[in-house]
Amino acid sequence: MEIQDAVEKILKISPSVRVVSVCDLKGNLLFSARSKKVNLLVSKKQSMASLKAAAKDWKQRKKLMRSLGACKYVVAEYDKVKRLVIPAGKNHILYITTTASLDHNKVVRKVRSFK
Repeated sequence: MEIQDAVEKILKISPSVRVVSVCDLKGNLLFSARSKKVNLLVSKKQSMASLKAAAKDWKQRKKLMRSLGACKYVVAEYDKVKRLVIPAGKNHILYITTTASLDHNKVVRKVRSFK
């Protein structure tokens, strides 16, 4: 599945999916899109810093894989949004933000079912 197609498919899971980004494990942004109804809550600089931190953290989690098994996803819940980080192959991550009220398990299940 092409990156842009995958991102668009994730955005269609629910109107509560706000932003979907794909990056490598160095935090380099490959593609990002947002729902048309979304007002951004952070600056581009803050968003990129968060993306880089998520990529760095994911690399650390990969080091624990031998002991703990593979990390399936990570959720950070804030007052206004949830941030999901889900692996996309061996060297990329999906960085997804949703409304705080969305059941993140719905998004995770759908994303993990994509081929």
